[in-house]
Amino acid sequence: MVKSAAMRTRPAPILLWAMLSLALAILPGSARSDEAPVISIVTAKLVEIPTKLPPDDLYDYAYVMRYEVIGGPLDKTSILVAHYKPLMPRSKIKDKMKDFVGGKLRSFTQGDVHKLKLSSELKKIWKGPLIDEFAATDRKSIRYWCLEADPG
Repeated sequence: MVKSAAMRTRPAPILLWAMLSLALAILPGSARSDEAPVISIVTAKLVEIPTKLPPDDLYDYAYVMRYEVIGGPLDKTSILVAHYKPLMPRSKIKDKMKDFVGGKLRSFTQGDVHKLKLSSELKKIWKGPLIDEFAATDRKSIRYWCLEADPG
């Protein structure tokens, strides 16, 4: 059997698959969707601050609070949100976390409505102490990092 020139130069299907996989791996913005951070902007009611907040001057920490979403992509769900140094107004945070914390919210009061910009990448953003009173009863829910908090 004589092979034509076209048949001899056509790459094997496995080679095409390998080339496509490599191209997808190196192209910008080509991360798989299960690895991409989720950034959501929601309006939510602060429904639970489980314990008294520790003073900010002892150490840097993030504190998890429960919200009920009343607007946005997570509407009508209960979410857990970590806030860095919650006793400090968001605009006063000027330390190493200033690129990851913002907004105009001055204090956290149960029952208040906030507009939140959230990231699903808490563990990549925050490596320090996390006070999470919900961990004992809820290990499965996503803990969101609050990038911005404004009055709702």
